[in-house]
Amino acid sequence: METHMQHTLGFIGLGMMGMPMAKRLATAGARFSIYNRTQSKAESLLSAGAQWCENPSAVASQSDIVFSMVSNPDALREIALGPNGVLAGLKPGGIHIDTSTVSPSLTRDLALRYAERRCFFLHAPVLGSIPQATDGTLLMFAGGDQVVYQTAEPYLKILSKQIWKFDHPEQATHLKLICNLFIAGMITTLGQALNFAQKADVDQRTVLDVIGQSQLTSPMYQTKGTSILQNNFAPRFFLEHMLKDINLMLDAARDVGAPLPAIEIAQELFSEARSAGLGLEDYSAVVKALQARGGK
Repeated sequence: METHMQHTLGFIGLGMMGMPMAKRLATAGARFSIYNRTQSKAESLLSAGAQWCENPSAVASQSDIVFSMVSNPDALREIALGPNGVLAGLKPGGIHIDTSTVSPSLTRDLALRYAERRCFFLHAPVLGSIPQATDGTLLMFAGGDQVVYQTAEPYLKILSKQIWKFDHPEQATHLKLICNLFIAGMITTLGQALNFAQKADVDQRTVLDVIGQSQLTSPMYQTKGTSILQNNFAPRFFLEHMLKDINLMLDAARDVGAPLPAIEIAQELFSEARSAGLGLEDYSAVVKALQARGGK
């Protein structure tokens, strides 16, 4: 990792993904400012020399480039456009790079709003989980002004092993939702298969073994399948966040006229799981909603 970049950096949002990403960027700027709703989560970064700010605007006022990783579109809108938001503090020419999974309509709007203030907004959502965020091997989709992208690229490369570039932020946003469509479809397929096997008195581990030896194999099937059989639903990605992403992809698909009937069924299952109090478990806990439908 490079440790002598020329720009001052900021980071907003120190959740499960934001924290390891921020730690990778912390040594790359001449100054590193941070903000999170819960200050206690920032202690490890503060101990390493990061500067705490009281709000996103303060981070932006001290940074050439501000990164953010937040949980939903409302949170991004607030930290970007609120009275103490990034845009209120960003200097002309400053760059805000958001890496969250949000709506295409929001990222399109933010790019326009920032341009009006002679600032820049890039949307660079990522594909991967905590291990990839920790070791800098995320897949990234970067949408926005390509000249601005060239300035940001060295920092984006600290976080990712490959970057796909787009001229408009909403193109990157759409691609992230398309990727999460696969996640929603795969986990519901896996859950159905394991539940079916259990009901039919077919060993569930044999199902995973056969899939693993075939062209159907996927690391996700093996890791999540094993966790499900171990009744381990410790969150790597909250179930309620997966439901949020499903809602986003359905809304975005309707806007462009792309039907997603299978994902509508996934939406029902995830909604049932959240209603059952599983929202803060791993998204693989959707299997419990399938079990409940059929009688465990």
